[in-house]
Amino acid sequence: MNDLLKKARERVWLEKDPDKDWSKGLFVAGLLEMALGILSFSAAMLLMLVVSKTGYGVLRPMQVGQLMFLLLFLTGWWILMGFGSLKARRWARVLVLAGSWVAIFFGSLFMALILYVLPELHGLLMDSGWLSPTAAMNAVYLAVLLMLLLQLVIPLTSIAFYSLEGVESTCCRRNPEPCWSDRIPLPLLTMGFISSLGCCSIITSASFGYAVFFFGRVISGGAGLFIVLLISAACGYIGWGAFMQKMQAWWGAYALILTISCSLMLTFSEVEMDVLYARMGFTADQIVQLGRYRVLNPAMLAAVSGIWGAMACIYLVWVRDCFLPDTVVTEVKSYEQIMAEQKMKEETALPRGPRMRLDD
Repeated sequence: MNDLLKKARERVWLEKDPDKDWSKGLFVAGLLEMALGILSFSAAMLLMLVVSKTGYGVLRPMQVGQLMFLLLFLTGWWILMGFGSLKARRWARVLVLAGSWVAIFFGSLFMALILYVLPELHGLLMDSGWLSPTAAMNAVYLAVLLMLLLQLVIPLTSIAFYSLEGVESTCCRRNPEPCWSDRIPLPLLTMGFISSLGCCSIITSASFGYAVFFFGRVISGGAGLFIVLLISAACGYIGWGAFMQKMQAWWGAYALILTISCSLMLTFSEVEMDVLYARMGFTADQIVQLGRYRVLNPAMLAAVSGIWGAMACIYLVWVRDCFLPDTVVTEVKSYEQIMAEQKMKEETALPRGPRMRLDD
């Protein structure tokens, strides 16, 4: 797979010289990332305008606030990454790569869900009477196009560009001192990002009354809060262990994923959607509105839980070699040290002339 990606990068970006200066490319990438930050901020302002005009609908004020926080976080993230790319910072290259892989991980699953609910979404737009049949179809196509662009096209392009050897060497030349991101392998940095999202469950689950799907039961209230706290603490430990390359964190992540995935699949296969909505704190009117979305059914949610668990386990198996025993200590070297060692290896690898053999 890595060889295929390397060949694709060489064809698309014409990477023939790994020592080529990619400062201009990083400058353009930084400007584009800042533009994405501006778009995220515009989306946050548009959400505020829509909510002020139409109300919250089936959402709660806390849920809208969380979505607003996410958009503002993306605003700061893209502007910071854009600034780092303009300056060719080593940490910016690594963080963009890690964030792109996270987007690919969740974006591929989310795009599959979008394609699955597409007919239902078009039907809801038609039944609402807000749009004509042609406008409804165009709105669906536009939403799919935007999701495809944001969740797949932009992350894949970022991975292809920032993985170039020339881009990496350009960042090292312009910032020769060792950086904190050099101590953490990229797969584990990505795993740490995903674990940090799990830590945020203590915040996101608050808007649902801390409802937890626990092996066929829906637990909420104080007991649900306690379980969410345990999950957030486990995700925090796994993220810290991934940064420190602790093997115990790998086993903990594997056990946590299997537990959560099996618990979700068992719960969605036994509990009706109306019961789930009620235990999550939705009102009777909101449950009626949510019931119109026939695509949200236990079978679909159980399948998504199983697919997510399988994808996460495959990723853990792939990154297992990045974890080190406690006795191994990684050394971070500067750009000058790396180049000097590489030059020494090249000199020692030079072919020597044939030896003369003296006959007796």
